[in-house]
Amino acid sequence: MPMSKPTLAAIALLASVQMAGAQSNETAALTATVEDVRNSAGVLIIAAFDKATTFEAMDVANAVAMAVVPAAQGDVSITFHDLPTGRYAIAAIHDENRNLELDQSGEVPTEGYGFTAMGPSGLAPRFENAATKVELNVTSSLALKYWN
Repeated sequence: MPMSKPTLAAIALLASVQMAGAQSNETAALTATVEDVRNSAGVLIIAAFDKATTFEAMDVANAVAMAVVPAAQGDVSITFHDLPTGRYAIAAIHDENRNLELDQSGEVPTEGYGFTAMGPSGLAPRFENAATKVELNVTSSLALKYWN
């Protein structure tokens, strides 16, 4: 006996609800590529954020993922594995003297820094503009800015 259209619609709805529930438990990989590293001195500190409040406050202690890797001139990539699917913004600094902070001379940073979707002004973008949707395996790039 053929199924009625309402029965098929109900089965399709149930399947889509079950698939949506399954996807919320899935994990993904996010590869962050930091571009334009000027030299191999020090380390790169790269952090992924999933909330506007932590990203905009640069609250690295509450970042979803963080990596400290040796700096290398040019481009450096790091992959964060097993992230819940969602939206992530990335920030990075080139900590040339390995003191684990962005050094400044007055208000001007003396080390490189960058954010996804950072414009030429060097100001941090809002989370909504910087966040990348991560469902499976995604690459997101950011260029470092050096003021001197």
